Amino acid sequence: MANPFHSSSWFQVARLRPRLKGHVRVRRHRYRGQVWYVIDDGASGKAHRFPKGAYELAGRLDGTATVEALWELLVERLGEDAPSQDDVIAALGQLHAADLLASDTLPDTSEAYQRLRKERRQRWLQNLKSPMSVRINLVDPDRFLTRHMHLVAPLFSVAGLFLWLCVVVPALLLVGTHWSEMTGNLADRVLAADNLLLIALIYPLVKCIHELGHGFAAKNFGREVREMGVMLLILVPVPYVDASHVSILASKWQRALVGAAGMIAEVFVAALATFAWVLMEPGLARAIAFNIMLIAGVSTVLVNGNPFLRFDGYYILADLIEIPNLGSRANRFWAHLVDKYIFRTPGGLPFDATPGEKRWFLFFAPAALIARMTMLIAIALFVAQKYFVVGVLIALWSLWSGLGLPVWKMFAHVVSSPQLHGNRKRAVRITLGVVGALMLALFAVPLPLHVNAQGIVWLPEEAHVRAGADGVITRLAAPDGARVKKGTLLMQAENPVLEVEVEQIRWRLRELEVEADAELAGDMVKRQISQDAWREYSRRLVVQQQRLGDLGLTAGTDGTFMLSQAPAQDLPGRYVQKGTLLGYVTPGYAAVARVVVPQDDIELVRARLRAVRFWLASEPGRNWDGTIARAIPGGTFELPSEALSTTYGGTIPTDPGDEKGLTALNRVFLFDVSLPQQLRDARFGTRVHVRLQLGWEPVGWQFVRRLRQLFLTQFNG
Repeated sequence: MANPFHSSSWFQVARLRPRLKGHVRVRRHRYRGQVWYVIDDGASGKAHRFPKGAYELAGRLDGTATVEALWELLVERLGEDAPSQDDVIAALGQLHAADLLASDTLPDTSEAYQRLRKERRQRWLQNLKSPMSVRINLVDPDRFLTRHMHLVAPLFSVAGLFLWLCVVVPALLLVGTHWSEMTGNLADRVLAADNLLLIALIYPLVKCIHELGHGFAAKNFGREVREMGVMLLILVPVPYVDASHVSILASKWQRALVGAAGMIAEVFVAALATFAWVLMEPGLARAIAFNIMLIAGVSTVLVNGNPFLRFDGYYILADLIEIPNLGSRANRFWAHLVDKYIFRTPGGLPFDATPGEKRWFLFFAPAALIARMTMLIAIALFVAQKYFVVGVLIALWSLWSGLGLPVWKMFAHVVSSPQLHGNRKRAVRITLGVVGALMLALFAVPLPLHVNAQGIVWLPEEAHVRAGADGVITRLAAPDGARVKKGTLLMQAENPVLEVEVEQIRWRLRELEVEADAELAGDMVKRQISQDAWREYSRRLVVQQQRLGDLGLTAGTDGTFMLSQAPAQDLPGRYVQKGTLLGYVTPGYAAVARVVVPQDDIELVRARLRAVRFWLASEPGRNWDGTIARAIPGGTFELPSEALSTTYGGTIPTDPGDEKGLTALNRVFLFDVSLPQQLRDARFGTRVHVRLQLGWEPVGWQFVRRLRQLFLTQFNG
């Protein structure tokens, strides 16, 4: 049986006498109770982490002893804890790849050039993989930061923290007070062409403050900052500072503070902008303050502070839980689980991680994928509201980087990875089986198809008391709250102009009668003209008399008369337009719920409706079957109630310019759903949640339909 301490490749390194370069410094760190050694490359500013056993070897690389002699010394000192020969070879390879080893021979310039090309290629590949950030290095900011460090050093103290809290906390209270004003019609305000120009000018300045926060924090703890450039954040150029060199700091709290310094600086700027926004009058300056709040507040929380994106929040989390390279190690751990338990690859080595780290890996990798895709798609949809093509491009790029590229890598791993050499057929069969099962589940297995809608318990149309014509109310014929019969006069209005028009038509009719009689023995053509005019004015008289009759408002059903306009004594003398709702005659029971269906769903509902299920907001634990009692012909933009708008908890977006909140942004269609006898006592206006059941359809085709509707809506809009 082979000795696991030995390696078949040992002969290649056993007689070498390598040494560490002179600029290398070593620092001792502790991660989750384990001691690690971080080798600091002072020339490049990079840091490399080694476990204790590997460092016992690396720390003795002085150019005098052979690798084999050093390994034997470690075996003698550490016993079973000594690194194996494979561990030694891996450690030497890592040091060599990082260009930390020196020898007495002339340097291999071709190898150094190849290493440089590889590093540049990896950087550009990383830029292409990430739709959120493409980095371009421009300058070395270290001298600037050193020269101005004395100006900002007092901020890294208790007094600086107190100042920050005194500014930020009141600003947060102001945001809560003015929240509705700040967020009203946000998409249109932010994505307006003139506002985008302001954002393009403000964004780099705010982010420059953010990145300088990182740089000064790193300098405060004695680290150099050697890289500053431009990052294309969602195609918007913003500055960035590479403060990754702080990984050499022994204290996790110091590393976390450097990571958070940019957000701390941005939030401080956002707080100052909040005070300015509250104090200023509407205008350019106030718009600038609002955009600073938006950029320095929202982008900091959603992007920089998100621990699942490779920005500040991610590195802060990795430092605080003491798991360096959290994202990449989590992905490798999931790949290890697949190889071991699904592909059952023989001879695999145990994954190098503690039980606590493995628990983090199990959670972090899928959570990061979901969070990253959710944010990118949300950004794409937000942008698509104004700039559809740009939003679609962002969405496609996001899908490729978040799903397409990982799937491509998975297939490449299955097809070509040397680790699967012994059981590649099994891995291919399992992979194809999973893909086939997924496609069947998406496009062949039917699932319930339904449309969710909302409505309100609705009065019958005849129960609404509306003004039949324009006029001035003269009196209330029935008091508020009175029981009335169908046809009972409820209130009377008058329209003097209409009355004058009726009287003028009557006089004109008399004139036409006289003219026609005068031509009995005369010109028959003139008589015919007079008779035609008389008939036309007779029709006009009927219409105008009908309008006069409509000035008397009567009950359309039996019930209780209730005014919608209070108080009652203010109604006489008030001018109302035709169709104005003035009151109700409530029948005492609820018969229907008026349901609003968005335009995107109406054709599907009309073609495939199978059943209706609904429940009342006041009784969420019970549901009932219903039927469509009536479909209101045609679409409308007017909602039956403001409760159905997004402003008041509904699902229908409304026009911000409509103060009543009843005008929908897109056309909607109305249905009346009959209510069972058990709900006859339901209060009018109660919110109703409705599920329109449309049969069965695979979820993949449901998604394709929604995507098609989105494209058609945007292009036709």
